[in-house]
Amino acid sequence: MSWVITALRHHHSRRSLGEYHTPPDISDLIAAMLADEGGTGKRPHHRGEWALEPAAGTGGLFRSAAQDLRRDGEDPAERGWVMLELDPLAAAGAAVNTLVWELGPRAVVGCGDVLAQPDLAEETLARQRDMARHRDDVMKLIGFAIATRTTEQLLDALTASR
Repeated sequence: MSWVITALRHHHSRRSLGEYHTPPDISDLIAAMLADEGGTGKRPHHRGEWALEPAAGTGGLFRSAAQDLRRDGEDPAERGWVMLELDPLAAAGAAVNTLVWELGPRAVVGCGDVLAQPDLAEETLARQRDMARHRDDVMKLIGFAIATRTTEQLLDALTASR
């Protein structure tokens, strides 16, 4: 999605936002260096671990990290991914990319200024939990409505046969 946003905006607009997209080969290098934090050449195994990118853009660094995990036989969906971005268009691109890159249900994108909102990551995760609870409540209501409708149809069929 990075190239789409780059193509849509004039370079002056990107500069005023402080928007500089990291080339994929540089993202790959950064992800590899971060994965080998102990200098051992092996990634520490941390299923369930969360990663935070406070200036995510469209999420290129997480793409590289997910590819690294897959190369090592790990599933990126077993980890949590939090991407924060100031620009709503780039944040939307990051949200699309979480699906394209199959980062899993614990991939969350927040939109805001991390410098002005130091708790943006926590707020984003709390909002995601609230939305998941709301989704679950709606699904329960839908299940109840379907059960009620089915019961009504069965009662109608039973009383019509008398």
